Amino acid sequence: MTVRSNEIEFTLPPEAVSVRTNGVEFLSSQELPVWSELTIDLKSPDSDAPIHCNGIVVGASGNKHSGFVISILFVGMEAEAQSQVEALARVQRMTL
Repeated sequence: MTVRSNEIEFTLPPEAVSVRTNGVEFLSSQELPVWSELTIDLKSPDSDAPIHCNGIVVGASGNKHSGFVISILFVGMEAEAQSQVEALARVQRMTL
């Protein structure tokens, strides 16, 4: 997963991201301000093309020593992207 905003850009491995049907949650070494708008590219194991999503940080808790748990809510998703994210979330739940 790649996360981008005007100030930051970082990539996380798939095992570090919890995909939900309406967003993602992950542990980050850097704090992201709540209500920040981000662009997120998710990689599906079924496709080489990334799933492009826009999101808003709705939760950020933790500290610089143990990391920050970041919760992002997807907004304005197209039907195809929503369907792909739902499939990705189902696959991830089945592997847990």
